[in-house]
Amino acid sequence: MIDVMAIKVGTRLKLEAGIVAEVVENMDDGQWLQVRYLECPARPGDVGTVELCHAQDIIKVLSE
Repeated sequence: MIDVMAIKVGTRLKLEAGIVAEVVENMDDGQWLQVRYLECPARPGDVGTVELCHAQDIIKVLSE
């Protein structure tokens, strides 16, 4: 399990559905991060979108 509390702004994450996102804010609740989509294979138009991401959607940390 990934420790969401330890994830810092600027960290890149691999999410479900092949999405790569960059953390723009950690909500410091251990569950939610605000991320900006960098790659979104299923919906390329969503690149640049800022969304909330739940801890269970994170597959792995790509860079810190």
